[in-house]
Amino acid sequence: MSNTSDFIHQLPSISECQRIFKAVAMLDAILMPEWEYRYYSYNAQWDANEQMASMRDGQGDHYFALFDSSNRLIIKGYDKAYASLHQDQLGDVLEGVPAVFKTTFLDEPAFMMDQTSFCIWNEKGNNEWISSQQLADEAYALLQVLVGGAEHYHAWAQNYYEIELDLEPIRHVFDMKPLNEQLLQALNPEIELDELEEDIAEIGYPA
Repeated sequence: MSNTSDFIHQLPSISECQRIFKAVAMLDAILMPEWEYRYYSYNAQWDANEQMASMRDGQGDHYFALFDSSNRLIIKGYDKAYASLHQDQLGDVLEGVPAVFKTTFLDEPAFMMDQTSFCIWNEKGNNEWISSQQLADEAYALLQVLVGGAEHYHAWAQNYYEIELDLEPIRHVFDMKPLNEQLLQALNPEIELDELEEDIAEIGYPA
């Protein structure tokens, strides 16, 4: 097994990743009511005892993250620009992925395994991030929100959705505090709390 990049040594614990993935999915649900135009999503009922986070930018870049019943986390992603620049270095990106992830993750058609530029995992027993191969830090650009947190999302969302946003309401959601009408007014005055019921349930965000 190869050593990991500096970037993945900075990645937080499994539970922290789960919190961040839920937060960005909830924020996207508030900022973009139409699901198909969202960047981040989260499904707390992906399968029995499994939860899934994903990102799709509509241009081909994506990641899928699976939390399994034993509280392990595996993430695969595809960064189109990185893959095209480093095609000759990528090799078998899924080499060395533990067999325990085979049926739940590697064999899941929804996760588009044929388009993979990185794959990392964390088994709770040792709580250490492992990469299938040595890659440069920029290979993991799609996971920047896991390190940058609320500040990273704030800067990204203002650019992506072309709106002005305060940082405080974003921190509120990153802290997993319950939503309220005042918060929604600050983020998206066009949406009301009862319109988010399905999203809150799907994401597993605290009611």
